[in-house]
Amino acid sequence: MKLITVDIGSFNIKTSEGVILENRFELDNNAEVFGAEVLNYDGNNYFFGRGEFNKTFSKVHKEIEVPLFYSLAKSNVSGKINLILHLPASQMTMKNLIIDRLQGHEFTYKVNSVEYKTIFNKVGVLREGWSSFYSLSKRNDGLIAIMDIGGRTTDIFTFNNGINEKEKSLAIGMMDVFSDIADKLNGQGENRRLEDIHKLLANEIINIDEFEDVIYKYAAKIINDVKVTIDNLGDYKIYLTGGGAEYFINVLDKKFRVEIMNNNLCSNCTGSYNIGKAKGLDK
Repeated sequence: MKLITVDIGSFNIKTSEGVILENRFELDNNAEVFGAEVLNYDGNNYFFGRGEFNKTFSKVHKEIEVPLFYSLAKSNVSGKINLILHLPASQMTMKNLIIDRLQGHEFTYKVNSVEYKTIFNKVGVLREGWSSFYSLSKRNDGLIAIMDIGGRTTDIFTFNNGINEKEKSLAIGMMDVFSDIADKLNGQGENRRLEDIHKLLANEIINIDEFEDVIYKYAAKIINDVKVTIDNLGDYKIYLTGGGAEYFINVLDKKFRVEIMNNNLCSNCTGSYNIGKAKGLDK
């Protein structure tokens, strides 16, 4: 049985096959499909790399199937499979809403005119950030914290000799950061959307150092809000993961022992794959 794990983030879709895709698409049944990245599902065409990011806070209320099917096709995975997905810790009580939509069901769809049929044998949902802990090669020695800075949430977990002690999920993420940066640029006479900011940073048109005050603002909020549950974060070696890791590292390392996890964008998928494999879901 094929096992695959998928992390459907607010900005990117990641899989345990090492695939990373932008999670932005729009429905358009009239546009030309030639030369485009298109998922055809349930009679509709979804064009990837277009439109706006989905800013809905609750992942279980997002259109999970569209990015999931697209990422499976791009990972060259179909047929009867076992699947592990991820949610922020604060949304785990709703995980069955996702499982019930997928587990035991067969779906047919096309990506770039190639047809796929997928049957979800078993579907599991694990916590974002917590899963990343199991991607570490050395995780059972000492005090370790995982800080997963995603698009809409930041999830923090602490571990003592491999045992999970505490967790906190905060409604703070890179969409807040990018939105503030867009507002600053627009205040200077530009016309920028949230969707533009990552592209501008990636192509070095703007530099994150120019907006250090924005990073400081949200880093301070994360550190302050997490104290309600974890008041001694400085005791831990902190591993940063998620899309926000590279932006927050230079601020957080002024106060904490912190480093970016290896392959931080895919660490949840790697960790959950290790968990699924340990449970025999790859057989």
